[in-house]
Amino acid sequence: MRRFSRAVLAAGAALCVGLVPAAPAAASATTTASPVRARATGFACVAAKAAKPPVPGVVLDVHGPGVDFTGAAGNFRAGGRKLRPTDAFRAASVTKTFTAAAVLKLAEQGKVGLEDRIGEYLDPGLVKRLSVIGGRSYGETITVRQLLDHTAGLYDYAADAGWMAAVQARPHRTWTSGELLDWALTHGKPYFKPGEGYHYSDTGYVLAARIIEKATGRPLHQAYRSLLLDPLKLHDTYLERRGHQGDAPLSHPYLGETDARHWNPTFDTHGGGGLVTTAADLTAFTRALFEGRVFAKAATLRTMLTPTRQSGDEAYGLGIQRVGSGDDSLWLHPGFWGAIMAYAPARRISVVATVNQAEDGGALLTLLQDAYKLAAGGSVPACA
Repeated sequence: MRRFSRAVLAAGAALCVGLVPAAPAAASATTTASPVRARATGFACVAAKAAKPPVPGVVLDVHGPGVDFTGAAGNFRAGGRKLRPTDAFRAASVTKTFTAAAVLKLAEQGKVGLEDRIGEYLDPGLVKRLSVIGGRSYGETITVRQLLDHTAGLYDYAADAGWMAAVQARPHRTWTSGELLDWALTHGKPYFKPGEGYHYSDTGYVLAARIIEKATGRPLHQAYRSLLLDPLKLHDTYLERRGHQGDAPLSHPYLGETDARHWNPTFDTHGGGGLVTTAADLTAFTRALFEGRVFAKAATLRTMLTPTRQSGDEAYGLGIQRVGSGDDSLWLHPGFWGAIMAYAPARRISVVATVNQAEDGGALLTLLQDAYKLAAGGSVPACA
């Protein structure tokens, strides 16, 4: 979803300011326990610092050379038991990275082409309704790639205040992908002709999910499992559905003071969001992605990380964004409910976190900044 992502991504360039200038050497097997304990204490402090109202609880997972921390602070739900590092959480728009990876896997298999027109996979009637500008439809010119890199120009239903109001007014309503697309087509206009700009849009990922289902002949939750989750042994990750829950308890996400744990998840389970995961699973996916264990070809990852939209030190590839440059270049994706995955290739540092709060007041961004600084060899004054 859009609202949370916008706040984090707009501030993303600040992530790489003021960090140590060079990557630290990897820790040797003879590293003493004292520095290790000190760093673990620092990460625990960073998590505890973030776990303050309105944030109910924090899970933080940081890995890299000489760094191996997983911890939690705060509560499973407001006033409830303590949050555990093994508890599950809603990934929200972090799902987009999985969706893009699934499409790229299908491209490797020759089942989807990134430059293919979406009309090769989608209903012609729907395609004609897309991207209508000046009485003419440009839907037939949209490519699969443009859905993934947000250059199709499609109106983002998730950024529409009326849509979120409708979700909140009837939180137990079942939403179909068709209803989400109808909302996008009837409540707003295209931002630009396909390929002529950049605008983050969940609508494109709903269409990408339909392409995945068409190419695999399977519903989306099964396609995720066969393409990504089973091969990577991500057993605690799944597409949330009514009546289905994994083994790891699902912690309570909040929208301000509203507990959204029992909302019908279908408003966000159609390609742009909807995955439930754990810190361990999301870290495993993040590291597998950047260590070359998701795709069969190294060129596929390069394609994913090739930005089509770049502004200064910020750029968006396929389902993932880069902020910063040089050693502190960071690839990341946040999600509406306060989750984030991030990876610094030059330092081989991964940071995965959740704050379980859509209106977190900047807590997630600060948590990511602080955790990355510590992992990169810097310090956080409040936790020194």
